[in-house]
Amino acid sequence: MINIKIREMKTRNKIYALLAVAGLFAMTSCNKVKDGEVITDTYSGNVNVTSTGTNPGGDFTGNGDNGVYAFGWENNMSKAEVNFDITTPTGSLNFKLEDADDNEVLNKTRSAGGDDTFSGVSSAGTPGVWIVTLTFTEFNGDGSYSLTPVN
Repeated sequence: MINIKIREMKTRNKIYALLAVAGLFAMTSCNKVKDGEVITDTYSGNVNVTSTGTNPGGDFTGNGDNGVYAFGWENNMSKAEVNFDITTPTGSLNFKLEDADDNEVLNKTRSAGGDDTFSGVSSAGTPGVWIVTLTFTEFNGDGSYSLTPVN
């Protein structure tokens, strides 16, 4: 009788363990980024978000600063019109977009002493929440960005 109860307890503990693992998996796989959610902000300069929603935009400044600023953006279309510019004697800005399936659809860098403006359209991607990542390297100056969904 005691052996049967011990086996039942072991079986029940295994089931609980499997349910716990399944629950953790479900929680992490459903952890999607939300529109407007800041994912990463390690940039030591300033990012001022001036508009959110369908057409997000903002300004940024730096004084030799480094870091990453990334956020989620709901793009219900397959492409994005992207505009960004920098005014800086030193440093650079990399602007990257990833679609709802985490595929890179745009990756552009502008550096001091070169073409300081980008205006163009991303590659086609999966609609949904896209990831917008701005990576600043020794950025000294200011700039701005804007996004618009397009087909």
